[in-house]
Amino acid sequence: MTLSLDTRQRAMLAAMGVRVWMPAATHPTAPSTPVTLVTPAAPEETTAPSIVLKALPAGLADMDWPALEQAAASCQACGLCETRQRSMFAFGNPLTTPARTDWLIITDPPSAEEESAGELFLHAEGELLQGMLQALGLSRQAANAHAHVTIVPVLKCRVPETRNPLPEELQPCQSYLERQVKLLQPQVIVAMGRWAVQSVLSATSAETAALPLGKQRSQVHRFAGTPLVVTYHPKSLLHAPKDKAKAWDDLCLAHSLTRRPQH
Repeated sequence: MTLSLDTRQRAMLAAMGVRVWMPAATHPTAPSTPVTLVTPAAPEETTAPSIVLKALPAGLADMDWPALEQAAASCQACGLCETRQRSMFAFGNPLTTPARTDWLIITDPPSAEEESAGELFLHAEGELLQGMLQALGLSRQAANAHAHVTIVPVLKCRVPETRNPLPEELQPCQSYLERQVKLLQPQVIVAMGRWAVQSVLSATSAETAALPLGKQRSQVHRFAGTPLVVTYHPKSLLHAPKDKAKAWDDLCLAHSLTRRPQH
């Protein structure tokens, strides 16, 4: 298609993203030269990659601890397996094939730094959590603590930092959590962080899971038949120090639910 266009018309087309090709004028007073409009090619349609859900490992509900850990390491029940460097299965005391624990802390999905380090709650947030636990006679590291503390992430794989975890990713990992609770037989569960809280509460009440964390705390819930208390993630406490007192109250509530005396 050819048209004779003046400067104003060419500027209007350029503003709309229509590229115009025109040979250079030979003289300022030369008459308008026919030009060719080049219509931009339509962009190719792209489809966002969808998560390919695969079956959970067979017999997961009957696995012992080592088998469950291996199943999580090779799980392909959601697309997170494609970027996984390692499975973040469980941490704390005891570290290997635990028969039981006293406190089970379920926390948010691991970060890239945590995955790389192979540990949860790094730096200042880890120091804050350790200090609060020690005030209750607990420790996530010391073997001589008054009670065992085991920490598990709500997802065993890291989520890309550019987005939040998807329901299709959280749901399969609930099966691992439920089996971990069954094997560990904790006296109390503490869910720390937005995603950990939403995931475990959605197992019993979608309505409760949708509430803000501030309305979910200060009460006893249940997950996999075990008393559950929810609280803030230590990282959020570093950004909102005023909530530290609330988190301490939550841990004291969890402490009151345990049967073993702790000092």
